[in-house]
Order: sequence, then C-alpha cells, then structure tokens
Amino acid sequence: MLIFDLILATRRPAMTGVERYGVKLFEAVRQTRPDAIAFVRDTSAFSDKSGLVTVRNVYRDWLLLPQTIRRDGLSPEAIVFPTAPASPLFHFSGDYLCRIAHDVFPWSWKRRMPWKGRLLYRYVENLMARRYDRFLGTTPPVAEELRRLLGRADIDWCGNAPGLDVAGPVQRPDGAPESFILMVGTVEPRKGYDRLIELIENAPEGAPPVVLVGRPGWGEIVGRVHDAASRDPTRLVWLRDLQDDGLRWLVRNASCFLSLSLAEGFNMPLVESAIGGRAILCSDIPIHRSVAPPWASFIDADASAGAIWTALRAASPPGRADVDAYRRRYSWESVASRLLEMATPEQTAEKRIPAC
Repeated sequence: MLIFDLILATRRPAMTGVERYGVKLFEAVRQTRPDAIAFVRDTSAFSDKSGLVTVRNVYRDWLLLPQTIRRDGLSPEAIVFPTAPASPLFHFSGDYLCRIAHDVFPWSWKRRMPWKGRLLYRYVENLMARRYDRFLGTTPPVAEELRRLLGRADIDWCGNAPGLDVAGPVQRPDGAPESFILMVGTVEPRKGYDRLIELIENAPEGAPPVVLVGRPGWGEIVGRVHDAASRDPTRLVWLRDLQDDGLRWLVRNASCFLSLSLAEGFNMPLVESAIGGRAILCSDIPIHRSVAPPWASFIDADASAGAIWTALRAASPPGRADVDAYRRRYSWESVASRLLEMATPEQTAEKRIPAC
C-alpha cells in the first residue's frame, strides 16, 4: 500500500499548481495501484473519491498523521509527500518516506516569509531533508540543484505534467475582459511582479489589460500588486481565488500567456497555457528553456517595459500540429510510472547512490 499526504494540498478548493500536482499524481498512481490511499481535507478536486481519507483539522491532522496511520492499523510500503513536507513527527517513525520537491526555495530563498511559510518550508523542510528515504525533484534541473544544496547524490527526478485539463468545462469569471494577457501564479517575490507593475504603469495606448490569477502570498509585493490593481482596474485585473472552470476560460481566451518569474520549479501554468494553444512570452531562465514550447519567446532580464510590450504584440499562437506535438511531451501516466519505479524501499535499494 502507498499513502499520499495531501492534507495541506487540499485545505481549500481553489488550488495552486503544486497542490494540483499532488491530486493528479495520486489519481494517476491509483490507476496502477488501486490500493493507494490519500489523506485529504477537501475532496472536490478528485474525479474519483475512492481511496480518500478525509480529516477535520488541517494543521493538527497533518502534524499527527504518523499516529493516525498507526491508529488505523495501516502498514504502508511508502508514504509520499508530493506537495508539502512531512510532519516532523515522522522523524521518529520507521516509515519509508518519499518527498517530491518542486523547487529549491526552502534552501536558497533568503528573504523574509510569513510565519506559516517559514515554519513549513524553511524549518520543517530543512529538518526533514535528510530523513526522507527517497528525495525527488519534479524536473532534472530541480534535482540537480537539490543535489548541490543538500549534498545528497541520490536525489533523482520523477517528472511533471499539466494539472489543469484545459479541455474541461468553462465559466467566464466575473470581471474578465474580452481581450487580455494572462499571468498565473501566487503573488510573492520570486514571480517577478515588480516588472508586471512597471509594465502596467508604462502600458501604451490601446494595450490589452493583464489578468493576474493568483492568491496573495508573501512579501511587500502583495501590497504593491493590490495597489496597482486598485489604481487602474482596467489595466490590471487581479483574480485571487479562481475555480478550474474559470481558469480554463482564461487559458482558452487569452491572447498571450506571460511569465516574468525569477525562479520556477516547473511553471505548470505556462505548460497548461501552451497546451491550450496560447502564445507564450516568458523570462529567460533555465527551467523555462527546458519546459517552454518551441513557439515561446524569451525576455531578457534587463528588458524594458517598452521592449516587453513590443514582444507581446509580436507573440502569435502556434499551429494545431505544434500544440499536439507539445502535449505528447507531458503525461501523468509517465510521471506515475517513474515515481513507482523509485518510490518504494526495494526500488531505492537497487538505485541508491552513496551520499556526498
């Protein structure tokens, strides 16, 4: 039996890309391993409710998950943590633990975070980093950075795929304009929203508005984005919590998807928008070079607002054949298959490389 800890990932119906990753991966694993179970808070994101164990209190039940597993008489061959770190109480259990990390910011980000983020993604993540029996990144670049930062030569990668089915049902969100540029991502310092504000402040006459989808995160940038959206809501439309049907409508109708991120582990919204056939304009960082589609255009780090607007006007959508070819690069079946090859004690014993 495999157990997935998705308690923190399902604490609210509107999900981030990382949270959606956990749901999609569990559902794909369950196709091969129907005995797999997941501990969750909210079940609305799942297409099939079988194998779900609901909890009542998010943070208490996340912390006490080791006791819950013992109390319920479960004997998992592995426990998978695909979205958030394991409870520190797992440090004292004999369970086999597999952590999937999406980026390296818990070990590399030096700026201040809110206390919950600091507790989970700095202190708990660092505490548990060497306790995990199997540590995986979602992509080769993330795995390489984790190996360097943690000194663990055994860190590998398991893959990623779109969390949003862009072909599903749609609902136009309230306030969505007819023509717009789309950005998706939690409002926090790594996403490059300083450049977005500069872009809005220097928008040329007749420029389309930017629709930003993302819940407030941390840092001074949250207040700055709020102020920018309040000053000129016709230029910047900020939709904080959006269900999947609303996001699908935006992906299908945007003139271009824009990402100005300084760092990403994968950038699932970019991949989803590319699969939806959107023009793509993104910052020139290694992960974007790895995952962006062939028709994407890249923005230099020192590009002015005027240069970005010029690139947005020049961006054009791809042909259907290009979209179909790109879609075949990513599937949850392949991610689940790779995870199952590496996530159990027997597989790890075969693949173990001594730590640095």
